[in-house]
Amino acid sequence: MADILTALHAEECRAVFITSDRGLGASTILRRLVEVSIEQVPVLTVHGSQSLARIPYGVLAPYLVGMDTCSGDSRLGVLRQLLSEIERLRENLKDNRNAELSNRGNLPLVVVDDAHFIDEGTAELLAVLAKTGTINVVLSHSSRDELPEPLSKLWTAGVAENIFLRPLNQEQGHAFCQNMLGGPVLQATSWHFWSTAAGNPLFLYLLVTEAVEQKLLVRRGQTWVGEPQLKVHGRGLEDAVRYVLRGLSVEAQQALNLVALSEPLNVSSFRELVPDTVSKELLDWRLVSYQPPESTFVVLANPIYGEVIRELVPVTQSRLLHEQLVSDLSGDADSKESLLRRVLWAVEVGAEVDDHTMLRAAVLASKMFQSATAIVLADHIVDGQYKLRATMVKARAKYNLGDYRGAFKLMEALLEDGANIDDMLFGSMLRASTRSVLGMSPSTLWTDAQELREAGEKLAKKDPEHANAIRVRSQDGAIIIELMALSRSGNYSKMTALTSLLLAEQELPTDSDRLKLTMALAMDSERLTAQGFPVQGMRRAAEAYAIEHVEENDVYFLPESILLRQLTAVLCAGDWATASNIMEKFSLETGPIVFSFGGGAGVVRGMALLRAGKMTEALDALTAGLQALQLSDPQQLLGYCTAMAAYAAAQLGQVELAVRLVAEHVESTGMFVVVAHERAFVSAAMHVLEPDGGALAELLAQADAARDSGSAMLELNALVLALELGESSVVERVAQVAAAVEGSWAACMAQYADAVHRRDSNALAQAGDFLEQAGVLGFAQRAFKKSASLRGNSTTAHKMALKARKNQRKVVASLAPSNASDKAGAKQLLTKRELQVASLAASGMSDRDIAQQLTIAARTVEGHLYRAYTKLGISGRDDLADVL
Repeated sequence: MADILTALHAEECRAVFITSDRGLGASTILRRLVEVSIEQVPVLTVHGSQSLARIPYGVLAPYLVGMDTCSGDSRLGVLRQLLSEIERLRENLKDNRNAELSNRGNLPLVVVDDAHFIDEGTAELLAVLAKTGTINVVLSHSSRDELPEPLSKLWTAGVAENIFLRPLNQEQGHAFCQNMLGGPVLQATSWHFWSTAAGNPLFLYLLVTEAVEQKLLVRRGQTWVGEPQLKVHGRGLEDAVRYVLRGLSVEAQQALNLVALSEPLNVSSFRELVPDTVSKELLDWRLVSYQPPESTFVVLANPIYGEVIRELVPVTQSRLLHEQLVSDLSGDADSKESLLRRVLWAVEVGAEVDDHTMLRAAVLASKMFQSATAIVLADHIVDGQYKLRATMVKARAKYNLGDYRGAFKLMEALLEDGANIDDMLFGSMLRASTRSVLGMSPSTLWTDAQELREAGEKLAKKDPEHANAIRVRSQDGAIIIELMALSRSGNYSKMTALTSLLLAEQELPTDSDRLKLTMALAMDSERLTAQGFPVQGMRRAAEAYAIEHVEENDVYFLPESILLRQLTAVLCAGDWATASNIMEKFSLETGPIVFSFGGGAGVVRGMALLRAGKMTEALDALTAGLQALQLSDPQQLLGYCTAMAAYAAAQLGQVELAVRLVAEHVESTGMFVVVAHERAFVSAAMHVLEPDGGALAELLAQADAARDSGSAMLELNALVLALELGESSVVERVAQVAAAVEGSWAACMAQYADAVHRRDSNALAQAGDFLEQAGVLGFAQRAFKKSASLRGNSTTAHKMALKARKNQRKVVASLAPSNASDKAGAKQLLTKRELQVASLAASGMSDRDIAQQLTIAARTVEGHLYRAYTKLGISGRDDLADVL
C-alpha cells in the first residue's frame, strides 16, 4: 500500500500495475486502496470479466447508465459519461468536506481489478486519460496474462510503476497466523501452514480457517497449536484450487494429475511423458515449476495443488496411471522426495512395494517429520529382516510426536529381537536416548551397556565366522552408551579414556565406524566444554558434523545431538556471532527442524542476552521458547529455559512471574553441562527472591562440586552468577578460574575480576572497554562505575561509558568476520531483511513503527535487530547509524 501511494504522488507516475498470481492478495489490496482513497479523491472501480472482455466498454456499464444507447459504442460518448461521473463524485466530496480539492496529488482514481479481462476500448480510454494527467490508474492483472496493449504502453512511456506481489516468507507467514488467530502460534505450527501453502495468503487463510473449524488447530494455554500431523482438506481449499484450474485443457489436467501423483518428477521423464505443448501450458499457467537448485525435477508450483488434486483423482484412475507408468518411472526415484511420493502412491492404490524400499521411505518420512506417514509405511513391512528397523522408525516417529513412553515401549524388547549386530547397536542407542527423555536414572544406561555386551557375546557364539567383529562392535556400542551415562551424571573426567578408545581408529570403512566416531567426537565436544575448553569443543563438534552418514543413522537424532553440543560450546565460549550464524545456517526457527529443536532457538538467544546483561530482551526470548518447549522438548531444554527465565524475571523485579517459574521448574534430564547451568540459574533466581534463604550458599556449593570434578566451565558459571549477585568474596577465585578457561567470555571475566581484586581504576576502565566490545554489557557498566568510584569523580562513569562506546565502534571491524566498519562490509554481514530492519532502526524508528511498516510482528523486529547487533559486534541501536 505504501509503495502504491508513494508512486501515485510521484511527479511522473500516472499508473501502477500490480502483477500477481492467484491468492496473493491483489484484490484485497485494491479494496483497501479504495477505502483509504474514497474520502480524498473521486474513485471509480472497474472489475475485469472474461465474459465481458470482448464487449466494447462492457466493464464500464455501471457508469454508462442513462447514456444515449445510440452512442453506446461511441468512444466520445463513453468519455463524456466517465468525466461526468468523476465530476459528480468530485462535487460530492466538496460538499462533504466543505473545502476545495487541490489539483495536484488529488487526481481522480480509477481502480481496475483483473485488468487482463477488460476490452481494448476501455483499456485505450483509460490509457489516454492517464497519459493526459486526467486520472490515476491502479490495476491488478494475472502474471500469466498480458495486459491489453494500450495499458502496457504506459509502462513503455515511463508513466507507470509495476509492483510484483510475492508469496509470504516464513517470517511473514508466522506473523500472518498470529494476527489471524489473535495470539501466539507455535513456530512449528505456523511453519507447517506456511510451507503447505507455499506462502500463498489465500491458501494460508483457508488452511488456518478450516483447521480451526475441524478442531485440528486449538489453543493450549495462550498458544495456538496444530495437531502434529495436520492435514486439512476442506471445501474452501478444493474450490480455490478448482478456480485456479478453470480453463485448463483436458490434456494439461491429465498431465497435472501425473505430476501430482508422482512429484518430484525427473525432467527427462516429464519431457518424455508430457507433450511440449502441454508442458508449456502448465508452465505458462505457473502450475508446475522446476525444483531448485539443480532444476532436474518438476514439481507442482504449490503443495496445496498436490494435496487437493490427489484427493480429487479417483483411485481407479490413479491405479491405472500407476500401472501404466510405474515401469517408466522406476529408475526415476533418485531423489528422496521422489522415492517417498512413489511409495506413498503405490500404497494408496494397493500396489506392491518391496520391504527394503518401504523401509527407506519410512525412514525418509521420519526424517522429514511426517511421523504419521512413517508409522503407516513401517506397518506395511512384513519381512523379518527389516522388522526391527521398522520398529525403530515407529519409535522415532512417536518420539517426534512427543509420545516418549510409547517410543520406549517399542524399544524395550528390541535387543531380544535383534538378529544382527547392526540392529542391536541401533536399537540400544535409540532406547538409551529415550530413557534420558523420560528422566530415567543414568544407572539404567549402564545396565543397557552391559546387556548390549551380553547380547553381542550370544550373537558371536551363534556366528563364529564373524565373532570377533561382533564383539568389537558390541563393545564400541556399549562404550557409547556408557558415555551417554557419564554425560547425564556429569562425570566428565571418566569420559576421556572411553572417547580415546573410540577415537583410536580413524578409518571409516563402515556405517557403524562412522557412527562410532561421530558419537565419540560429539561426546568429547561436551567434555571439553564442561572442563573449560569450549573453543576446542566447537572444533570437535564441527568435525562430528562433517562426517556423512546413511539415512538410517539420522533416525537416532544424530544431527540434533551434534548441533546441541556445538551451540553449547559456542555459547560457553561467548561467541554470540557464531551462535547467531549457526541458528541461521541450520534454520533453527524455520523448516522441519523446528519440530526437533523445539524452542531451542529461544534458549540460545536467551542465554546470549543474559550474558550480555539484557534482562528484558532475554526474558522475552525465553518466554517464547517456553511456549514451544512446554509442548515438545526432545532436546531436554525446558528446565534450563525455565531457570533462566526465572532469573531474568527476578532481576527485573517481576516477582510474581519469577516465583511461579521457580515453582513450575522441573529439572531437565539431558547432558549435565546444561543441567549444571540450569541449577545455577535456579539458585540465583531464588537468592534474588529471598536473599536470606540459603540459595547463595547452594550456588557456591555447586561451584565447589564443579571444581572437585574438574569442570572449570561449570565452576566459572556458578561463580560469575554469585559475583553478579554481589558476592565479592569470590572475586579472586573468579579471576583464577576464568584465566584457565577458553573463550572471550572467560577472558572478559578474568580481566574484570582481576581489576576488581587489585582495586585498579585504570584496569577497571580497560576491562569495561573489553567487556563492552565482547557484548557483556552488564559487567561493563559495573566496571565503569567501580572505576569512577575509585577515582572519586561522579562524572567519570558517564564519560568513560561514552569513551568505551566510541572505542567499540572502532573495533567493530576486528570483531566481525569482514570489514564491518565499512558500510558495504556491514551490509555483507547482514541478510536483506536484517539490513532493512537495521536501517529503519538507525533512522530513529521504533520497533512498533518498523513492524507496522514492514507488516511483521514486533517480536520479529526484535529478533532481526538482535542478530544484526551480534553480527556487527555492537551493543544496541545507538551504534547502528555509525556502523551502517
